[in-house]
Amino acid sequence: MFLCICKSVTDREIRHMVDEGARTMGDLNIRFGIGNECGKCINDVNQYLDTCLAELNSTPEEAPRPSVETRPEQTKPVDTPPERDAWFAIDL
Repeated sequence: MFLCICKSVTDREIRHMVDEGARTMGDLNIRFGIGNECGKCINDVNQYLDTCLAELNSTPEEAPRPSVETRPEQTKPVDTPPERDAWFAIDL
């Protein structure tokens, strides 16, 4: 459904932007230009944004923890190659 007719912005586009990190009306304004034309959509978009954010906050974002603790792999120090004269260095 179109929430902003002037900019042709749908509820799906707003939902996608919330999933991508938009959290304020200003974020949506920067991305879509919502509210810059006639302004009739501002209340509806704000209400839908609040609904999206409430749903986002009610779902856990953390991935389930593994049942077995994993250890990070230890990395070996990188051996530096021995210094040599450059191949193009010549004595004249």
